Amino acid sequence: MSLGLLLVERGVINQEALERALADQRASGERLDRILLRHGSVGRQQVLDALGEQFHLPIVDLAEVRVDQTILQMLPAQVVSRQSCVPIAHDSGTLTVATSDPGNLFELDELRLLTGCAIEVALADEDELHKFIRAHYGVGSDTLEQLAAGAAPTVTLDESDADVQAASEASVIRLVNDILGEAIAERATDVHIEPYERELTVRYRIDGVLQRANVPATIHRFGAAIISRIKIMANLNIAEKRKPQDGRITLRHKVEGKVQEFDLRVSVIPMLFGEGVVLRVLNKSAVLMNLEDLGMPAGLLKRWDALISRPHGILLVTGPTGSGKSTTLYGSLNRIVSDEIKAITVEDPVEYHVAGVNQIQVNTKVGLTFSAGLRSVLRHDPDVVMIGEIRDHETAETAVQASLTGHLVFSTLHTNDAAGATTRLLDMGVEPFLVASSVEGILAQRLVRRVCKECARPTQVDQATLPSDFPGANTLMVGAGCRACRNTGYRGRVGVFELFTMTDRAREMVMHRKNAREIALASKSEGALTTLREDGFAKVLAGHTTLNEVMTALAE
Repeated sequence: MSLGLLLVERGVINQEALERALADQRASGERLDRILLRHGSVGRQQVLDALGEQFHLPIVDLAEVRVDQTILQMLPAQVVSRQSCVPIAHDSGTLTVATSDPGNLFELDELRLLTGCAIEVALADEDELHKFIRAHYGVGSDTLEQLAAGAAPTVTLDESDADVQAASEASVIRLVNDILGEAIAERATDVHIEPYERELTVRYRIDGVLQRANVPATIHRFGAAIISRIKIMANLNIAEKRKPQDGRITLRHKVEGKVQEFDLRVSVIPMLFGEGVVLRVLNKSAVLMNLEDLGMPAGLLKRWDALISRPHGILLVTGPTGSGKSTTLYGSLNRIVSDEIKAITVEDPVEYHVAGVNQIQVNTKVGLTFSAGLRSVLRHDPDVVMIGEIRDHETAETAVQASLTGHLVFSTLHTNDAAGATTRLLDMGVEPFLVASSVEGILAQRLVRRVCKECARPTQVDQATLPSDFPGANTLMVGAGCRACRNTGYRGRVGVFELFTMTDRAREMVMHRKNAREIALASKSEGALTTLREDGFAKVLAGHTTLNEVMTALAE
């Protein structure tokens, strides 16, 4: 019985859904099970069960399978990738392979000839199969085998010509696409490609932590071609290997069935054994996150909403690089922008597009700096202005003047805590009375990793290891580690926040140039300051993160 009729007989789909899928299949030639999954008519396990019955094959869960390296080496990566099958067991001259495409069983003759074994087949989920191949054979392993087997590109007198030729090889293009595709699939925010004397390391920054990509050791032989390919994609000078270069790549990639657009900021720097590359991955199709989704507590969010609804003043978001400051500002703008409010941003670079907001990108080559952009923006009659970062005295002074002339100004600073932003402005040369009269509120934040929901479990707490100010708790949630979180116990990140609102007493202390600690203690006693530590501990107790994450993020 055909798969479609089998699913209808089981009551999984109706005849109408089957007819729609068959019409699509006639037009595209795509496999029926993939069409049904894309339509949302069936679940993966339902398809797998039906295929198993149709072809009389056992079903294997590759997430639970542990395979010895000697068995994996029985099939080359190129064959594994081409035939979408993996060896999972070997016993008495019989090799068991898992596949997601039982319709291609006639290709098993090649495996029989290649291994000299009798072949038995098991059925596996297609997504799990691809994860298994990446985990055990490495990203782009089949492409590297193909490159190693092929002839080296012809070398010409012009070195740049040889680079272009090597980088234009179809296998190199595919290899770079595999590396970038894997980074996007793993939710990486940065890709690091680092040359050493005898290896080329590829690392992904996932949830703020660098993790090695699983790439075969032979990749170092093609390091120069990989770098050249990235340079071509970013419109950089492929022959220049002595100076740093910066560029951008716009990439379209399918994520969970939907094509999304990514903006990759590329930085190339010459190093001892070649050129190092870092790519910052920005999802241009990403939906702006709500402040609630970022982890902002309800009470703090209510106070922040009151601040961002004010007609004028400066609101600052502080924290180290990569702590989510820009995301918070975008989320805040999204809450207040309407037809009655004109908002203009000056950013370096524009990371996300916000509907209804006029966004300007800094271009220092033509003199469009933060301060110059801000001065021009004020002539466009804005209600709200966002400056990507206050870096110098000139930008700080212009921001203060903008707030005093009736504009609400958002910006960021690099300080350890909220109260420290006032002293940072004073250090930049802004007069104390200007800081006291213009700043309305300061939000400090950090990002900590979330406990993976797939493998979270309660664990007994050793009371002796808890900080003295930590609220009492007998058990806390931790992640045991699973495939979903790359065995880290964490998946995704959540914000930890501290909000400082400027009171009359705080303004007076700023006027007298009091230090950040004195201002924080005074504001805390007045209830005008909720600290990062308090919010972090609350998130630990709620099971969102771990105590170790919070203490690491807040270490000074």
